[in-house]
Amino acid sequence: MGRTKEKKRPKALGAAQKERDTILMILAVTFLLGGISGCLLEQKFASGIYFRRFLEQAVQDAPIPTWWRASWTVFRWPVCAVVLSLFPLAGWTIPGLFFLRGFFLSYGIVAGIEAAGAAGVFWAGIVFGTTCLVTVPIFFILGTTGLLRKAHVPEIKGTLLRRVMVCLPVLGLCVCMERAATPRLLHLVLAALSNGG
Repeated sequence: MGRTKEKKRPKALGAAQKERDTILMILAVTFLLGGISGCLLEQKFASGIYFRRFLEQAVQDAPIPTWWRASWTVFRWPVCAVVLSLFPLAGWTIPGLFFLRGFFLSYGIVAGIEAAGAAGVFWAGIVFGTTCLVTVPIFFILGTTGLLRKAHVPEIKGTLLRRVMVCLPVLGLCVCMERAATPRLLHLVLAALSNGG
């Protein structure tokens, strides 16, 4: 009897890993499709002119964001992934959320590059890089866990709450980075862009 349990356990674990990999692949593909759509749409509408005006105004005044604004910027996508995983249509809404995240992220990056040329890469790296390096992987972790929870994978029960608790301090650190480092770096890059242009 003990041997049959041991044989069933690796099969169940393999099935759970296969399910996790499938869900992760679906979310990655929808994120990339959103990113490609954002790039194509930005190229079609060419919002670089509006973005240049924004950059000119931002050079003169680069305020430090409030705690609420920085928290909203960092927490909104992971919180949406967790909240949507609690609803019945999570299998449709979470991939849609990943599509939107990829879309808006790539649209902003391409608009910055179009407005500022090669220096726009530095601008995008400062504006999106400090928080996206951490929040996008957390977004993927929470979205995958939420969909696994909806798929009734037995090993995932209670894991969503544990992963949220582990991610909270990391996201809190991102809020501090968003308030402390990003405005100063952005001001330096924008000043260099305006002096160079």
